[in-house]
Amino acid sequence: MSWRKKESGNSSSLARALSLALFALALLEALYFVGGLRVAGLFPIIGGDFRALYAAAQAARAHGFGAIYQPERTLPFQETLCRMAGPEAPCVFIPMVFLPAFALLVLPLTFLSPDVAFALWSVASLLLIFLALRPILRPFPSPERRPLLALMLLAYPSFMNLLWGQVNAWLLLGLARFQVDQEARADFRSGLWLGWLLLKPQTLVLLLPGLALAGRWKTLMGFGASAGLILLLSLALSGPSGLREWWGWISGFAAPHPALAPAVVGAETMMNWRALGVWLDGALPDAPLWAGIGIAMALTALPVPIAWRRAREAGEDRSTRLLVGTLTATLTASWHAHAHTAMILMPSLLSAVREGSLPRPLLLTWGLLPATLPFGVILLEAMRVPLPEGGVVSFLAGRLFFALHLILLGWAITPFLQVRRHP
Repeated sequence: MSWRKKESGNSSSLARALSLALFALALLEALYFVGGLRVAGLFPIIGGDFRALYAAAQAARAHGFGAIYQPERTLPFQETLCRMAGPEAPCVFIPMVFLPAFALLVLPLTFLSPDVAFALWSVASLLLIFLALRPILRPFPSPERRPLLALMLLAYPSFMNLLWGQVNAWLLLGLARFQVDQEARADFRSGLWLGWLLLKPQTLVLLLPGLALAGRWKTLMGFGASAGLILLLSLALSGPSGLREWWGWISGFAAPHPALAPAVVGAETMMNWRALGVWLDGALPDAPLWAGIGIAMALTALPVPIAWRRAREAGEDRSTRLLVGTLTATLTASWHAHAHTAMILMPSLLSAVREGSLPRPLLLTWGLLPATLPFGVILLEAMRVPLPEGGVVSFLAGRLFFALHLILLGWAITPFLQVRRHP
């Protein structure tokens, strides 16, 4: 009996400590957001990605959807938004990189003032996170649901999604519903939800082949249906030339584009092997450096299809663990992956904790440790510790998530690689 009381007391102490940490983090993030608005204003930096979306939707209203990828049409709208922060506010051009159909998400907001539109977009993102994670959290004991939801809302990817006005909450909703429906064996419906991932097609590069190797043809048919609808709608909105221009910008984020400032791509702040290559550029000769990066990307990605094939043989192709491995490998090996995109891991990480397979300290580390970086950097600056100028927080977050995702990948994939084939 005394042992049980002691265990219960330890659990209560940890719960109180977590609640206190989450409260402190919420307060710090609110102050950081408000301080950023006061110092830099809305749209030059904060809300920068939303600025690109909003300006593209304005251009679509003024010139048609074919204009949303043309800098000469969208840049004037972006500059007007930036000038809300002051006549001398900087305004680095950020292109529209999403399919025309997704511009419809923000088109109604252009009938509102930009600041109100950004506020509604931010509230909608928070609501989408709640709606996405609610069915994932429902099986948890009641006292655990709110702290876990708060942990996900305050995690670094969610905060950066809010800060930049990013679109990752929509990706999160698509993956969460995919996961819920695949667990219910509603395969076609689960595939329909994957169409949302066309917002950032690189998130599908390992998941779709994995589903094919597992023989999940109904899921792939569902994805084909929603993807086909999105592509047809995009074609109807902007025509073939619009889709070609969209592909040109997507390709431009992989190779240097003349209209793109390096800071917009931010390759050195990503959480993938590419960022490591950029960081080491100049320290090693280009040929062996990028050959090594390519080999590392391949070694990260190749175990995933093997795991899917082994999982199919073992009847484990709907495993949460397999999904964690697929997504962490995707974020680590893909060519474009910023830390805010790590939001897509939240449903599978929570489900793995719920099943008891993922240690809770690893989830807490993923949720809390990167989130402290902005405030750690502020503290170091206050102590006059010399730091590089610009992007320090994003750079450190990228390195930290890179390491955490490699750990999660090893944890997730190794058991499937150890499954023996049936003779």
